[in-house]
Amino acid sequence: MTHRSLVATLGAAWLVSLLPAAAWADPCGMVPPVYIQQPDAITRIGDQMTFVFYKDGIETFVIRPGFRGKVEEFGMLIPFPTPPAVRKMPDDIFPHIQAAIDPPEVVVDLRPRLEFMIKKMRAGRGVLHSEAAPGLALRRDQVRVIREEAVGMYEVAVLEAGSAAALKRWMTQHQYRYPDGMDKVCDEYIEQGWCFVAVKTRVSGKRQVDPRPGQRQVKPGLPPGAGFDGFVQAMGFRFRTPELVVPMRLSAFNEGELHNIVYLLTEGPRKIRSIPEEYVVRQVPGKELLRNVTGPLPLRIIGGTAKDIPAWRLKQLPQERNPEPHNGHARDLFAGDLLAVQSGQLSLAYEEEEKMLLRIGERLHLRGAQIDRLNLEALRQKRKAAVASALKDLEGMTLTVVDGDFPRRVLASQNLVFSEYRMPAYRNTPRYYDARRKAPAPRQEGVLHLGALEVQELLRKRQREGLRWKALLGVFTLLGLVATGMVLLRKRNA
Repeated sequence: MTHRSLVATLGAAWLVSLLPAAAWADPCGMVPPVYIQQPDAITRIGDQMTFVFYKDGIETFVIRPGFRGKVEEFGMLIPFPTPPAVRKMPDDIFPHIQAAIDPPEVVVDLRPRLEFMIKKMRAGRGVLHSEAAPGLALRRDQVRVIREEAVGMYEVAVLEAGSAAALKRWMTQHQYRYPDGMDKVCDEYIEQGWCFVAVKTRVSGKRQVDPRPGQRQVKPGLPPGAGFDGFVQAMGFRFRTPELVVPMRLSAFNEGELHNIVYLLTEGPRKIRSIPEEYVVRQVPGKELLRNVTGPLPLRIIGGTAKDIPAWRLKQLPQERNPEPHNGHARDLFAGDLLAVQSGQLSLAYEEEEKMLLRIGERLHLRGAQIDRLNLEALRQKRKAAVASALKDLEGMTLTVVDGDFPRRVLASQNLVFSEYRMPAYRNTPRYYDARRKAPAPRQEGVLHLGALEVQELLRKRQREGLRWKALLGVFTLLGLVATGMVLLRKRNA
């Protein structure tokens, strides 16, 4: 990033901070809504979604867990076979992944409106609507800190430990939450030489930080008992591993539901061993996935054909069918992981620059969707170049969706491992499972167009047809005038 673009970004961010407080959807920096009360212990809520990428020894997984409970008690402890690179992900990354699998349709309805309304009401439907190498062996009472960094709303520590007891002691001393009952599993990971990523929140209310006249110090912490109810910041982890593995054993120790949806991008279709095959609900080949994230959104025409679409709507269609607002984050995610494989680097240059901007924003207490948009805009050109150079490799991949209630005993006893599996073709359609609905898609009327419409050619054809009709109308008008003149002349001569 140039000095000028960085200054522009920070200047714009400072202006955003001067906006009225009502402009901030989340003034205290938490992604979920924060409330002041005495909530219960941390529990999981909602579908637990995970994105996993694996190719040539490099793996990425992305999570955005849903939790309810006290802010100061929230944290994550995730084991890894090798130290990962860590980055913040857009909060709408999973809706974008879902829209990369099943893009939303742009609908052009050419039916007469009165007839359509009567039909709908008769049908009873109502109103229209940095990589670090593992260290040497540790003593049982020792913890080695590989790396510490701030990533958005989190403080993150990458750790090696000699035992679960040493890990628990270090986390407690440094105000990370170590969930109860995990000692045996953590010791098993330690025996295998794995490391851990510990995560805790680092949020505060901006009003508590702003100094007032006569104030000598500030208290950046939230009031005691502050809690949240919703999804926390999305995070991405990229690491090296000789085989695809998803370490979810520790998730079995969380209270609440264990309904999981895993989006798996690999070379070839897969399933999760020890999980029923019926949980595999979609498998999308890379060529289709590439078309979904780079080509225009599907167009559904009801009650006519493309030649019947009014000219004003034809001119709007290219913008309406732009996929970027719907699945652009998924496109960037896929391309970034493929670029990491090409380059052999766990953390890409523009990802490190984004973390730097996030750290600067945290120092200035600037958080929220506006700041995220400014950061993304500042890095747009670098990210765009990376996407263009890597996306071609997406054609050799397959995205598998696994959706179901994962048995707690299976999660607790082993990491998720995978094997080749091609699901039956009759189930591999949106009619069976639509990724955005997480349910079967209803039958739709009309005709679906997947490719680009030749809008300019249709407009030129419409213009030629209009000129032809105008010419014919002119001829008929002239003939009518001539005939009228002849009748008047005959009457006068008579």
